[in-house]
Amino acid sequence: MGSIKTNNSDFWISKISRNRERDDEINKRLLFEGWTVIRFWGDDIKKKTDECVKVIEEAIQDIKMDDLDIE
Repeated sequence: MGSIKTNNSDFWISKISRNRERDDEINKRLLFEGWTVIRFWGDDIKKKTDECVKVIEEAIQDIKMDDLDIE
């Protein structure tokens, strides 16, 4: 008996849309609480570690510069 292929595009569109909404909600809450939000794909952390580290270092440097800004 052969397998029947189904089109799950509606499922995936809905799932990805909800994931984005959830990420936006979490980002807003974290930013409101004073956090800096940085997101990486798991595969990027493994394969592009140096680039991920650079992004983190730049974010830390930006935070330090913001702390030095006295108006």
